[in-house]
Parts: sequence; structure tokens; C-alpha cells
Amino acid sequence: MSAQDGGIIDQTNQNGTDASGTRAAGASPTEASPTGTSKASRALDAAVTRSDRRRITLPQAVGYGVGDFYGGGQLTIISTYLALFWTRFCGMDIATSQSVIGLSALVSALAALLFGVLDDNLYRYNLGRRYGRRRLLLLIVSPLLLTGVFLWIPGLPLAVYALAYVTWVVLAQLFATAYNPLPGEMTPDFTSRTTLSTVRLFISTGAGTLIPLVGAAVLGLTGEERPGGYMAFTIGVTVLFALAVLCTWRFTWEMTPEEAGFGAYARGEIREGHIGVAGWCRRAVKVLREYASTLRVAEFRRHLSIYLLVQVSMDVFGQTFVFFVVYDWNRTAAFASLLLGCTAVSLPLMPLFGVGMTRLGPKRMYAINFAGCLVGALWLFAAWMLSPTGAMRGLLPDAAWTVSAVAGALWFFAFKALCGYLPWAVFPYIADIDQIVTRRYRSATFSGIQASFRQLGSGIATIAVGFVLSAVGFDSTLSADAQPATARIGLGAVMLGWFACAMAVCWFVSSRLTIDRRTDGVVLAEIDRLRAGGSKADAADDTRRIVERLTGIPYDRCW
Repeated sequence: MSAQDGGIIDQTNQNGTDASGTRAAGASPTEASPTGTSKASRALDAAVTRSDRRRITLPQAVGYGVGDFYGGGQLTIISTYLALFWTRFCGMDIATSQSVIGLSALVSALAALLFGVLDDNLYRYNLGRRYGRRRLLLLIVSPLLLTGVFLWIPGLPLAVYALAYVTWVVLAQLFATAYNPLPGEMTPDFTSRTTLSTVRLFISTGAGTLIPLVGAAVLGLTGEERPGGYMAFTIGVTVLFALAVLCTWRFTWEMTPEEAGFGAYARGEIREGHIGVAGWCRRAVKVLREYASTLRVAEFRRHLSIYLLVQVSMDVFGQTFVFFVVYDWNRTAAFASLLLGCTAVSLPLMPLFGVGMTRLGPKRMYAINFAGCLVGALWLFAAWMLSPTGAMRGLLPDAAWTVSAVAGALWFFAFKALCGYLPWAVFPYIADIDQIVTRRYRSATFSGIQASFRQLGSGIATIAVGFVLSAVGFDSTLSADAQPATARIGLGAVMLGWFACAMAVCWFVSSRLTIDRRTDGVVLAEIDRLRAGGSKADAADDTRRIVERLTGIPYDRCW
């Protein structure tokens, strides 16, 4: 039997599982899909509930979480040092460096869609069944990360830097595609999954904190005017990234083809046949329709708006903060790295973030978050005005200014960490809302479209930043005193102005959110009632209103 182009292409397998092999919440094996076989569904249920599944211990959680030393750390090292290194030592102007970074993000946006479909369906092929679908990609990514060394060698042609960076961002997307589903594959237990995610977030935040601190120490010892210190530090960290991914490959596991709903392929009952160009085109259209259907969900559109504005703002901030400190505050890159280490303040706050999410709900937590971010942006602006290049310079002694700047950074980075936490805390509820519309649990589909839009927005914003800074006359080869006033003003406007405007818009959008623990409970209860054979005509008025508010679709058109 051959799988033709009309076969399964969306993110839900025939036995009612999502792309990571997790059955839709509340679905019985035979209810999940009318086309699924009860035999395959029973096998999946047995695999998920069997008593001999491996338990998640702390060492295993660390083995998984260490992968995000690369996942989170690579974003930090790129946003903090790459544009600075390229413009100082590799002969690029700011517009060129930002264009390379931005265009590469557009490539990553496309890769997010392609890799999601590839990874979810690798068990259809002998290669995936032999080496795994998630861990195979991790094993491929680990050695290829060493190509990132070429990003930090001065004197190479522009095409080499561009190719090396495109490879870097594509590998990062490939890693994320394989890495993010692993908690759901390693264990079905909620507490164990929480342990994996918590350890991962802690290590990722720790990487984002330690990399700038260590970078500041290295640059303080070697000097900032020569490339040697940058090269030693960044190349050494790149090697550590490759080792971290290799550790994750070694200490994690995933579902078997049978557990993931591909038992028929493993047994040879279904084989992938040759479908030709036309067949692949039809599959591509189905994939695009599946991704486009996610935008029907109103709450996802609101969530996506907040997520994109937050993430793009963080990208712009990361790309310009070191320049801002060096040229607008007239401080060193080592001092900027030291300030980035203030991210450590978020580590002890993470449990409080979770408590606030549970007790206050997303809408109130977002309001607190965005208000705090706006205060932080105003604080950094005030530090600029009081700095040696500011309009009110000289009003504060240098020591007092430094204390104030560090305090402002601590405040800002605490709320910036909350910015990164809240969208991911809200995201798991989105698939619940979609489920009452489509009867499917499509978390992988939502993750793929979200990642694609995120990279697309980041790429466009990065290119725009480069053009704006070039237009105002910014030149990173000049000293702070020699930098034209228009360049310093433009730099401050790009970093602080964009961030403040984005936070204000996010505050407005978040005020329209409906999802919280209560409304999600109403949706899940209604899904269970309908799945058990309940009539839509018997739905309570409050339930109808909540479903329509969350989905943006009339209740009678849901389910």
C-alpha cells in the first residue's frame, strides 16, 4: 500500500494525535478521527499509559534543558556582538550588516514552515524510523553549528559572512523544530513536563545572563579595539553550543513510530510511493491551508499580535542596546555587557511569574508587565539625558549616574523577562480554543505559523533598523564624541521609541484578551460534553458567549 499525495499532510495523524504524538485532550481513541484504526489507537493509548515509561529525574531534565543553553544563548551572542563585530572589524556598514541579519531571518521564516512538516513526518521514511525524527535532527545540527566560526573571522568576503549567517539561522530553526516537542514525547506526565520546561527556561535565562558577563570580562582583559578578544570568546561559546546540543541528543528520547501513530509505516503496511511534482504541489497547498486556518481563531490573532510585537521589540532592543550604551551613554561595550547581565534578576522572579499568571490571569499580568516596561524605557531615556552626551549632562556625579543606570537596567530587564514569559504561558491555551472549532489538537501547527511570523517580523524590523541608522548618519567606526547628533538621536529613537510604542499597543491588545483559567475550563468542559454526544442546542448562554468571544466564530459554526 502506498501513501499518495492525498494522504495525511496536516499536523494531526489519523489516530487523533498531534504532531508530537500527543492525543487531543479528552479524545477517545476511536472518537479522535473517523478514519483512524482502533488497533493503532489502542496501541498508542497503551504506549502512553504503560507503567514502564522512563521517569524524569533531575539529571535527565538537565540533559534536556542544556540544549537551551544553545537555543537561548545563540540569540544573546548574535544580538549583542555580531553587528558590532561586523561593523568594527569586517568592513561592513550598519545598513549592510542589518540587511544580512534581516534577510536571513526571512529565510528562517520559510524554514519554520518547511521543517515543521518535515520533522512531524520523518517516521514515514526509513531514515526517520531508524534514527528517530527529533533526535536525528539534533545529531545533524550539533556538528554543523561549528560553521558559525566563520561569523567571527575578520577579512572574509561579504558572501561568506552572509552564507555563514543564513546557515546559522537555518540550523537554529531546525534545532527549535526538533527540540520543542521533546517534553511531550519524553513523558505524558504534567509534573514531569513542567520540570523539563522549568529547567530549560532556567538554563536559557542563565545563558542569556552569563554570556554577556563573561564577554564583558574577556573584553575587559583583551581590549575592545582589537578583534582577538571577540574571536576567542565567541568561537569558544560556539563550540560549547555544539556540545550542548550533542548532550541533549545523548540524554533525551522520543516516541517510537508506533507510539507516535506511524505504526503502519513501521510494519510496512504503508509505504511512501512516488507522487511526482504535481503531488508535492498539492501537498504544499494543503500545508498552507492548514497553517492559514489558524488565523480564524480570534484569541490567537490577539495573542499573535502581542507575541510578534514583543519578540520583534526584543530583537530590535538586542541589536541596538550595545550601540546605545556605547554612543548615547558614552560607555564601553564591556559596560553594556555587564548591564545585560542584569537579566539575572529574573531568575528568582520566575516562580512569582507563575503564581501571578495563575492568580491574576493573563490580562492583568500583561497590564502590570507593559506598565513596568514603559517605566523602564523612560528610566533608560532619563539616563541618556543625564549622560555625558545628553541634554542634561553634568546634573549627576558619575558615580550616582552609574548607580542609577544599573538600577534602571535591573528594573527594565525584570519586566523584559516577564515579556518573554507571558506569551509562552498563554500559548498552550490556544490549541484548546482551536479544538472546539476543528475538533483537533493542533499545537504544532500553531507553533509553526507563530515561528514563521516571528522570523518574518524580525527580518523586516532588522532591515528597517539598518536603513534608519544609516539614514541618520550612524557610523560605528566613530567614537561617541565624533558621532553626529542626528545619529545618536536616531539610535535612541529606534531602540527606546520603538519599544515604548510596541508596549503601548500590546497593552491595548491585551486588554481585549478573554482567555484565563476559568474561560479555558469552560471551553474544555464544553469540548468534553460535545465529545460525549451532547447537543449544541443545550449549551448554556454563558458558554456560548465565551466560545464566541474566544474563537470569533458563531457558536453554531463551531465543532
